[in-house]
Amino acid sequence: MELKYLTEKRAENQEEMQKILSTAKLEKRALTEEEISKFNELKKLIMEIDATINAEEEAREMDLEEKKKENEEKPATEETSNTQEENKEVKKEERAFVDFIVSGKERSTSPGMSYGSNGAIVPTTIAKKIIEKVRELSPIYDKVEKFNTKGTLEIPVYDTDPGVDSPTGDINVAYQGDEFTALVAGQGKFTSVELKGYSHGALSVISRKLLNNVDINVTNFLTNKMAQAFAEFWEKELLVGTGASNNHMTGATSTTNLVATGNTAYTAANAAKIDNLISLQLAVPQQYQKNAMWIMNKAVFTELRKAKDGNGNYYLAYGKGITSGFEWQFLGKPVYISENMPEPTAAGNIPVLYGDFAGMAMKISQNLEIQLMREKYIDKNAIGIVGWAECDSKIQNHQMIAGLKMGASV
Repeated sequence: MELKYLTEKRAENQEEMQKILSTAKLEKRALTEEEISKFNELKKLIMEIDATINAEEEAREMDLEEKKKENEEKPATEETSNTQEENKEVKKEERAFVDFIVSGKERSTSPGMSYGSNGAIVPTTIAKKIIEKVRELSPIYDKVEKFNTKGTLEIPVYDTDPGVDSPTGDINVAYQGDEFTALVAGQGKFTSVELKGYSHGALSVISRKLLNNVDINVTNFLTNKMAQAFAEFWEKELLVGTGASNNHMTGATSTTNLVATGNTAYTAANAAKIDNLISLQLAVPQQYQKNAMWIMNKAVFTELRKAKDGNGNYYLAYGKGITSGFEWQFLGKPVYISENMPEPTAAGNIPVLYGDFAGMAMKISQNLEIQLMREKYIDKNAIGIVGWAECDSKIQNHQMIAGLKMGASV
């Protein structure tokens, strides 16, 4: 019997069971004897189908004769053997996850699954895939320094201290001068950046019909959907988050290392002036230039793309010195366009950032967890899938990230 037929039959029986329960629930009554009998009959059929599917999968996986021949002809190396075992485990975890989504079997003993802090199931392989996809979609998430820890995290930050007793504002080396002349005292100070944790989630609604379609790779579908949602959210928060006072993450546009556009013409063309961008690049010290990149508003990028030198050559290079997946380069550094960057049309806005975004710290208090909402979307023959996380972010080194501020002065 084909697995496709069995899967479809199982879904039909499960839907019938759900209808029986829904009818009684809507009418606010207990199940009748006839309904209980029908429910138990459908339940028995599903168990028989599950047993048949499991037997079929086990038979396919075993294939002992073929494996024996392969081992005789070409003995597997230890590395190959480990890879095969890892692939097996990944497949088991993915099957357990799909089974959890489709049938709602919440078993903490399932491969790769465990109960999270909020009672949700945490599929480790799926969570890793989602995070890896987020890295591909959002370069800033990939670049920030991440800390996996619970509770409040305080990161010590060294800064200058231009006080009365510290005229240089920093530790310095100087010539002594005349014999027995004291050195000019210079000292810095340690402050701290405090990172807490703010819960946030992404909701995706998926139809049961789609889940029961064996031609659809449920794991890839959900991984891509969840990754896209979290990539968009985290990118926005890491760039322009509104801060701890709103119980939100703090973004890179909070940097104190600012360069002004020099006038009050709040336009993309003014923000894209080559001189302004050169000043912005030079606002980041040389030691932080190696991994620096540009992140800019789309309107600013459009103006910069049109800019030419005196010989009619475009300033913005395409496909030269590609690094980290970026295709555009300006002044030797990759350019990333983000819809989340502020518009250049208002005073004080920061439509362009430049620097090494390892200067941002992101604390992840709770790793990605998955929860199901079966009842809420039952009338739509769908299931709600929620991904939860708890994070915070702040700039830990303002020298590493510079921002172009719209205005005559900073």
